[in-house]
Amino acid sequence: MAEGKSIFKDSDRSLASIDILTEVPPKKMLEVEAMCTWRECPEGEVIIDRSDSNTNVYFLIKGKVNVMNFLSDSQNVALAELNAGSAFGELSAIDLKVRSARVTAAEPTLVAELDGQYFRDLIIECPRMALAMLKRFSGLIRTLTLRVTTLTAMSPHQRVFHELLRISVPDPAGTGSWVINKTPSHTEMADVAGTDKQSVAEAIGSLVGASILERKHRSLVIRDRGRLERLCEQ
Repeated sequence: MAEGKSIFKDSDRSLASIDILTEVPPKKMLEVEAMCTWRECPEGEVIIDRSDSNTNVYFLIKGKVNVMNFLSDSQNVALAELNAGSAFGELSAIDLKVRSARVTAAEPTLVAELDGQYFRDLIIECPRMALAMLKRFSGLIRTLTLRVTTLTAMSPHQRVFHELLRISVPDPAGTGSWVINKTPSHTEMADVAGTDKQSVAEAIGSLVGASILERKHRSLVIRDRGRLERLCEQ
């Protein structure tokens, strides 16, 4: 971000909220913070790309990032959405191999970048940190297992239906409907569902035509969640 235009506070530059660092002693944590390069990334900025050769680790302080892979030059697959408190880039730091995905800022984001060799030394010095990492990796494996099942067992339309269910929340007005207040673009939906924009448009159009889904301003309203769930299961 441009100098002088920071939206983050100096007090935000802390690693206290990072899950895998909770076992690092306070004195050591101050040293780790001093070793970090702090980066402010605008929405859309690529933080890690698959062509990157460094093995640095990134701690997500504020904001949100998308982790992407590619089926082809024109089709992306969203692997995960990470929120503040997460870390990414650990795999390359540990096995010294190339990056496995692209990580992009989904909104204005503050990250702390740490040298990969220092990170490996930190794990040895703070062995309980390794257990925290194993717990994190276990969660990622479970999430990716579900993603693989969704991508292989469902049709493109069903994957869109599944994503609509996942991102919807009960209407706070108490109508009994479920709503998606910030509707993703067709491109974003296609990335998550592992399909293309045309399939997303067709899937949403079919739900609107069947009165299961209603477009309302910039939101989507799921009028019949039960029917939508059954469509996912067919």
